[in-house]
Amino acid sequence: MSALFDNLIASTFFVVDPASRLFWLSILSSVVLAILVLRLQGRTINLRFLRRVFLSKRYWLNPSTITDLKWFVANCGVKAILATLFVSAQLAVTMGVALALQREFGTASTSTLPWFTIAVVYSLVFFVAEDLSRFLLHVAMHKIPLLWRVHTVHHSATTLTPLTLHRVHPVEICLYYARGILVFGLISGVFVYQFGGQLTALDILGVDALGFLFNMVGANLRHSNIWLSFGRFEKQFISPAQHQLHHSSEVIHRDTNFGTCLAIWDRWLGSWQPAGTQKQKLTFGLAPRKTECQRESSEYSVSPFLVVKGVN
Repeated sequence: MSALFDNLIASTFFVVDPASRLFWLSILSSVVLAILVLRLQGRTINLRFLRRVFLSKRYWLNPSTITDLKWFVANCGVKAILATLFVSAQLAVTMGVALALQREFGTASTSTLPWFTIAVVYSLVFFVAEDLSRFLLHVAMHKIPLLWRVHTVHHSATTLTPLTLHRVHPVEICLYYARGILVFGLISGVFVYQFGGQLTALDILGVDALGFLFNMVGANLRHSNIWLSFGRFEKQFISPAQHQLHHSSEVIHRDTNFGTCLAIWDRWLGSWQPAGTQKQKLTFGLAPRKTECQRESSEYSVSPFLVVKGVN
């Protein structure tokens, strides 16, 4: 019970948790990137414009964003419960895999590789496996009818904000936690078996560092209306703009860009769609088409970076 209470308290201090996408430094980096994008679009950046961009009531107090906030608060409790079990489950799967490999193949030969080399290899292998597993589960959430009904909670947002990331059904949270435990346990178990004690602090060097880096390069802009495209690099990495296409209610964008970081999985599946550098006007939500009244309303339900009708 004490651990549960500690995790519940910790979940409310997300702004000081480097692993959280809402970590203050990640938010700051996204704001800086947003300002740079707007400046490159020829906008005049001054205090009045920034106030309209970041502090609009029309953005923060619209029904969709308020719903985001309600899901965020509710899911803090769900994640606190799961976090209590998460670390123990990761350790159990890791040691289970390592012991199973030892029983099957005997003791691994002693490695002569430097610790840093092992750390880099582990980090890259984990990163690819983590990204692929997220992609496969995301595809399943769209393609399996029962899972899609769960995933519609996330796609029902008509305004994309950084809080939309947390607009997720508890069943989906559980599925992603289970996926994370399985991937971490399998990869770490293989490396523990092969390299043993040489894995000390790899989670700090590799896993957390790569996640932190992802958050720092505009991850918060994925759920926003800032059109941050990676240009030619979208063939390798999913940009915030590509994820916005994924949330688009238009039929042409349906079931595209499932990836989190790497674009290779979407290209293999045939679901990859480039965003391009020219900003597209998108409407978000579940309906494939919206009425004219809804479209007019959604012009005001844009990101905190483009909040005034006509700023687009």
